[in-house]
Amino acid sequence: MLGDFTKSASLSTVINRTGRTSASDKFSPSFGVRRGLIKDPNWPPAHFPEHGSAASRRFRRVDSTFDVALRGEQVTVTGDISEGGAMFLLDRKVDTKVVDVVVQGKAARAEVLSASKKGLLFAHHCRFLDAAESLPVWEAIAVS
Repeated sequence: MLGDFTKSASLSTVINRTGRTSASDKFSPSFGVRRGLIKDPNWPPAHFPEHGSAASRRFRRVDSTFDVALRGEQVTVTGDISEGGAMFLLDRKVDTKVVDVVVQGKAARAEVLSASKKGLLFAHHCRFLDAAESLPVWEAIAVS
């Protein structure tokens, strides 16, 4: 039984990457894109980012102070809002899956996707449930 695992049957001889025939077989496509050897199929983006990783998101986020309605209680929070959703910071984790994001009297329902600890606060990441309902909220943020 012990003789079955000899040096000649080791893993390094079973997987022989040096015997590949062409240069394209020696690296992954993602490596090629990162090194500029292969054209990135997702480049150029529909909207060029202004700066940083947050600017490369699908929807532009705007830092703001706004209200969140949680089961009848309206709380003023800080965070950011985009056309697709919102992120707000709160001193506790909300126990509901749907909240109302309120900006200058205009409200939109949002689904709480996740909550994570951010220092002493909890960051709640939300997605608007209805694009038509969230448009006035986004416009109110964009105007201010």
